[in-house]
Amino acid sequence: MSKTFHLPLLATLPALLAACGDNDLDLDRYKRTKYTSYEQCRLANQDVIRQGLRNPCQKTSGGFYGPYILLGSGLTRYVGYTSSGGVAPTGLTHDSKRGTYGSFKAPVSRGGFTSTGRAGSSSSGSFGG
Repeated sequence: MSKTFHLPLLATLPALLAACGDNDLDLDRYKRTKYTSYEQCRLANQDVIRQGLRNPCQKTSGGFYGPYILLGSGLTRYVGYTSSGGVAPTGLTHDSKRGTYGSFKAPVSRGGFTSTGRAGSSSSGSFGG
């Protein structure tokens, strides 16, 4: 009798492990960049837009903000906005060591992110420059 291992599941392991930390979804740890125009924001974030991050720019009374970004050891998380301007319930991850992208789901509560998250993954190609 032989055992079968499915390698695609192993490819999702980094995204699953990254989602296990409760503190990863604390918006206070994320940074955002302020831009003077929508075009400037879109241009600065074109790589993550190409990889599937939707609504990376938010208009405010003082300008535009880019996505929420959390830098980790080799893994960067990006969270954009909903079409109504709220924080998106899903985000994009970039594994700089492997050059792959994935996605994660971050449930949103009234106060922002909740302390739990579930990971999903959809890796694709290498970092486009």
